[in-house]
Amino acid sequence: MTPDFEPLAGRDPAGREASWLITALDSGRVKTHDGSTLVLRSLPPEGSPADLAVAEMLLDNEIRALTRLHTRYLEPLRELPRIVGYDFDSADPFLLLEPPIGKCVDGGLRTLLIDERRRFMIGLFRALAQLDAVGLVHGSVGLSSLCWDGATTQLVNLHHAVGTGEVARSGLSRNGSVAHPGHDVRAAGRVVYELFTGKHVALGDTPDLASQPEVLASLLRGVFDQDPRQRPTASQMLERLNDRDPLPRPVDVTSAMKRGYDRFDELRPPKPAEKPVLQPTAPRPPRATPMPKQVSLVPLAIVVFLVVAAIATLVAVIAG
Repeated sequence: MTPDFEPLAGRDPAGREASWLITALDSGRVKTHDGSTLVLRSLPPEGSPADLAVAEMLLDNEIRALTRLHTRYLEPLRELPRIVGYDFDSADPFLLLEPPIGKCVDGGLRTLLIDERRRFMIGLFRALAQLDAVGLVHGSVGLSSLCWDGATTQLVNLHHAVGTGEVARSGLSRNGSVAHPGHDVRAAGRVVYELFTGKHVALGDTPDLASQPEVLASLLRGVFDQDPRQRPTASQMLERLNDRDPLPRPVDVTSAMKRGYDRFDELRPPKPAEKPVLQPTAPRPPRATPMPKQVSLVPLAIVVFLVVAAIATLVAVIAG
């Protein structure tokens, strides 16, 4: 029996209008007309206003995070989810994703070989480093948000993701503190500790590394520091794991938007600057030439008379 396909209209990852023909497979999965299987996230059909508001916020978080990743990285990232489409302007918002790689490890991992364990950790910290590079914090790193296909790890479920320095929009912030990449590193450290030891570490607890083998204690050194700023970064964790594969460099925001700026200027050229019109001004009245001052001759005559009298007196004295 041929399945019935229904149109789904929204936007592609770049924000352009797009549509898909889909049919439901099971909870959260759909099949497109071209045979692709995708993950569909949407709001629950029922719930209290408070629950629906939280669900809407979580969906918005994930759309924001995934569109930022799509914009900032030229190539898809194997360690993070890939967005296909979304819509958040209609009454029925949704998010379309490519299926995660491998299987979720929430139920636990089989015993991994040493090299497999190293690749698992490298994939985890590469995902965190790539989020950190574009100013994102995952916010809920744990076994339930990790998938493993035998070759690498994929970090999924970005519905708690926010920008670095923001307070969690879902209301699940850590006592109102702002998001910091160090929060993700600590959460990843809990996963690594459980992977090595098989012991669960409760949220907020600090495991005793002194009782563990040196290789684990050295790897997790500083990861559980109380100050997230003092914890190693995800990139530094990759150095400890001796990962030599360079991380992709995100596109510079200014460079990424230059084409859009140029296109905008092409469609709406800036108006030439108008030369200011000078208003006519009344000529200044000519300055009056000052008349030369007349010098009084009376004092001068008196001086001459006194000089002459003095000379005459002197001559008379000499003659007598």
